[in-house]
Amino acid sequence: MRSWTAPAALLGLMLAACGPQSPEQAAIANIQDAAAAEAEAIESASKNQIGQIRAEADTLSGQAAIANGFEAERLRTRAEALRKDARIVERHAEARMRAVRDRARADVSALKAQ
Repeated sequence: MRSWTAPAALLGLMLAACGPQSPEQAAIANIQDAAAAEAEAIESASKNQIGQIRAEADTLSGQAAIANGFEAERLRTRAEALRKDARIVERHAEARMRAVRDRARADVSALKAQ
C-alpha cells in the first residue's frame, strides 16, 4: 500500500502559506485533510492487522517444519490460509482508502459546483 498522504499534506501546507483562503478553499482543505487522516488511519490499522496475521503464519510454518505427517500438512495449510487472509485484508484496506479518496473528490466537486 502506497501512502499518498505525505505529498498531499506537503501540497496543503504550501498552498496554506500562499495567503488567506476563501471559505470555499477552507472547506475543500478540511475535506481533503479529513480524507487524508481517515485513509492514513485505515492504512495504519490494516498494516498492524496484516503484520499480526503474517507473524502467526510464520509461527505455524516454523511449527510445520518441526512436525511431521498430517500435523505438518495441517499446519502448512493453516499458514497458507493466513497468508491469503493477509492479502485479502490488504486489498480490502486499499479499497476502503480508494473509497475515502473518491468520496472526498466527490464532496470537493459538489462544493465547487455550488
